[in-house]
Amino acid sequence: MSRILLLFLFLSLRLSAQVIPPAEPIEEPEEDEKEPQVLFEKPKPAWRQNLHYGGNIWLGFWGAFYIDASPMAGYDVTGKGTIVGLGASFIYQGAYKQSGNLAYGGRLFARQAVWRNFFAQGEFEMMNASATNFYNSELNETGRKWGGSPLLGIGMYQNRTRSQNGSFISVMYNIGSPSYGFISPQSLGGNGSPFVIRIGYFF
Repeated sequence: MSRILLLFLFLSLRLSAQVIPPAEPIEEPEEDEKEPQVLFEKPKPAWRQNLHYGGNIWLGFWGAFYIDASPMAGYDVTGKGTIVGLGASFIYQGAYKQSGNLAYGGRLFARQAVWRNFFAQGEFEMMNASATNFYNSELNETGRKWGGSPLLGIGMYQNRTRSQNGSFISVMYNIGSPSYGFISPQSLGGNGSPFVIRIGYFF
């Protein structure tokens, strides 16, 4: 009888040893204790990193209303500041109680980083305007016409990062003067000066 009791006691101990204790519940961390999730920004494609856009804008009220909006977009063909692109120009001049004049056209340009935040630029501009807005207009010529102007100049970005972007100011020289080309209302000194000042922004 004692042997049966010992065998029963032994088996009960073996069974109790194999019982798995219940798992303790895992406590969820508080909102403040959770680690912040890091969101990775998708890198831009290489072609988008080399794309630049911006333009010139000018607004004046010196005796007459004047506005110049010239958007431009370019592509850095070398990745080192050699930008080639296209642009457009819309210029309106008008005086109080007088009909205004509209000039418009497009241009091809190439901009090259030179030193720090300085750049050189060359372009060919094709404009449609009143005949009197061209160097080669005939005496008493009326109506509108198209005319091309080759320009060359230098500019500077207004930033401290030495990068080729941001607001800029440049001075261009109309190589076609005084034989041909568009006489820009933004000319320095007036009276058909071949020097043109431009102010704008380039991203």
